[in-house]
Amino acid sequence: MPFQLKGQTIARSMLDHYLNGSAPPLLILHGPAGVGRFSAAEWFIQSSLCETGNGCGQCPSCRLFARQEHPDYILFPEDRVLIGDEKQPAPFTVRWLIRTRLMYPPFKSERRFILFPRSDLIQNEAETALLKTLEEPPEHSRFMMLVEDLSLLKETIISRGVCVPFHLIPSATMAEITGQSDPYTLDLMGGSLELSSVILDQSFQRLREKIEDGLGHPMGLHELETYVSLEKNFQEWKTHLDKSYEEILDLIGLMILKSSERLPDFPLIAEAVFQLKAGLHKRMAGMTHYHLSRFFARISRILFGH
Repeated sequence: MPFQLKGQTIARSMLDHYLNGSAPPLLILHGPAGVGRFSAAEWFIQSSLCETGNGCGQCPSCRLFARQEHPDYILFPEDRVLIGDEKQPAPFTVRWLIRTRLMYPPFKSERRFILFPRSDLIQNEAETALLKTLEEPPEHSRFMMLVEDLSLLKETIISRGVCVPFHLIPSATMAEITGQSDPYTLDLMGGSLELSSVILDQSFQRLREKIEDGLGHPMGLHELETYVSLEKNFQEWKTHLDKSYEEILDLIGLMILKSSERLPDFPLIAEAVFQLKAGLHKRMAGMTHYHLSRFFARISRILFGH
């Protein structure tokens, strides 16, 4: 099945152009999380390495790629990238890349591809060393960097690459991708598939029902507070989303905001939610449950007068 990159017309057009022609030494795919940057980068690399040129999925090169064993595809981890020890650089450091890979021709294909999925985590000294390589890039190697915000990269890096913009996915396209038509769900996703593994899960619907009950009567609000205050109730969410408990609470605050937007006291509830978010964002140790307790006490006074 041909690769589909829905909602990203400009990015798809640019990638198609470079796939059919000659890819520049550096492509920078920038835009929000959950809109297809990583899958687009891997499709582009697989298609470039494919023996038929279209990511057929059947040739030896594609089979190696699918098993994450292609010797000419170097995927850096989503972690801080260091320059590496001067004498014995560890794998997936910039010195390791330069000395053990870039100095030599590709093993199997005409080109080698290096992908940095979190190029904002390239340490300053490593970024400087990489910049020197990009000034005179090896003919046989191509780089791809993914970043949410271009301002997180050095101007000197940006100036040596071609920037491919990704945008939030339109609501109608999100509905097509997810099979969802519920405005509540689509609004919470906000044009990104980053939260889809949770928002499309039954646990999300159960929490939504708890929120609706909590906004309707005092006992429901008490039960909601008890449920939300237990971090273990959100262990799967933390794992699927790779987010902290505080970041999950931030999402729950948005759910409460969305569920209460038709209530007469919505402005006061919105203010309480924003105060909760501000408290959580301070990331002060041991203060999470204090902020939660204050938030639910305030919601109780707003809705039920006590």
